[in-house]
Amino acid sequence: MAKSTLAHIVDYPNEPVTFLRQILHAVEEPNFLQAMNLATVDKEFGVLNRTVLFRGLTEDDCVTYATQQFTRSCKNLKANNKCAITFLFPRVMLPSQGPRPLIWQVRLIGASAVQLPESELDLYWEKDELPAQIRAIIFRTGRPSNYEELKEKHDRFLKDFMESGEPLHRPPTFTAFKIKSLRWDFLKIGMNQIADRLQYRLQDDCQWEVMHVSS
Repeated sequence: MAKSTLAHIVDYPNEPVTFLRQILHAVEEPNFLQAMNLATVDKEFGVLNRTVLFRGLTEDDCVTYATQQFTRSCKNLKANNKCAITFLFPRVMLPSQGPRPLIWQVRLIGASAVQLPESELDLYWEKDELPAQIRAIIFRTGRPSNYEELKEKHDRFLKDFMESGEPLHRPPTFTAFKIKSLRWDFLKIGMNQIADRLQYRLQDDCQWEVMHVSS
């Protein structure tokens, strides 16, 4: 017999970042790296999206993203800071939302990017793993590449680094952005269900209006 039910988001907080934190806490695992999709306005393609690493939340509750000054995403955000972020969480067990793992999608709509000041960048650089730091120093994103040449360059740099015993210093091209959003959209769905969506809409008085919307 065919089954169909309606998903329902219940017991939700008054602010969207609190809800995101609850979901992130539910999926935390050792050495887990949370990805998110970043869409930017692009002169050539209109809109260009890519999967990037979520770099945590700022003190003022903004999603953060680190990159290089020469990347297309950085150039796009400097030319037009409008953007959108999407998180997808395939299996999340939230006790407040039922006994089974569910799929959650979280979108930041009507968002804008603000480049972080130089004084805050070391914090993000120091959290990077060694491969990410090496990549930031010796590789240029988006250029045609040859595997053997890249491997030789990487291995030579790694050897010199290991012999030096010194930490890798942040290159001047390293930068980061915080993403401020006017609207957050949380979608919840399980097996044989029609999704439910909860939207947080920022009002003129800086308070969040919360409502269910059809999926």
